[in-house]
Amino acid sequence: SSGINAEYGANLWKIANKLDINLRIKLVNSLVHSRLDYCNSLLTGISSKDIVKLQKVQNSAARFVFGQRSWRGVTKLREKLHFLPVRKRIEYKLCLMVYKALNGAAPSYLCELVQRREPKSRNLRIDSDVTRLATPAWNYVATMNGAFSVAAPPLWNSLPIALWESPKLETFKDNLKTVLFWRAYDC
Repeated sequence: SSGINAEYGANLWKIANKLDINLRIKLVNSLVHSRLDYCNSLLTGISSKDIVKLQKVQNSAARFVFGQRSWRGVTKLREKLHFLPVRKRIEYKLCLMVYKALNGAAPSYLCELVQRREPKSRNLRIDSDVTRLATPAWNYVATMNGAFSVAAPPLWNSLPIALWESPKLETFKDNLKTVLFWRAYDC
């Protein structure tokens, strides 16, 4: 419940000045980000209003790390900590699921939802690119429910081609975080 979380937050603030910054970052990662990231791909299609609520939690965590209670400049604090904003964390998880599906490391039910694009009859450069995903016909209900098969292809197709071709999962994860970080903070 939010009362319990508020109590933990208040207690953490009481000891914040006794903890070094590295320990505060570890606390935030274990107590806040682990909860924000748990099954966050299910948050695809969530309303902006609800994203804002989750973002406030992460913003509060960033202020905790730096010991700042003021509301100003929290984006810069998140950027210094290399925290992806909540929406970008959701995108990260979706892209990771697509990468695993395309490389046979995901459950079969996810692999079936990811379809590579079929080249059209015309000889266009974009059509020869088999790493692009087919975007299913737009379906209002599926889109509103944040269906993986609808949300993932446009997101995947927006990534740089070099990222699609990452040979190892760890390389893909590192480079994906970098790309999403740049997009989040206009680097």
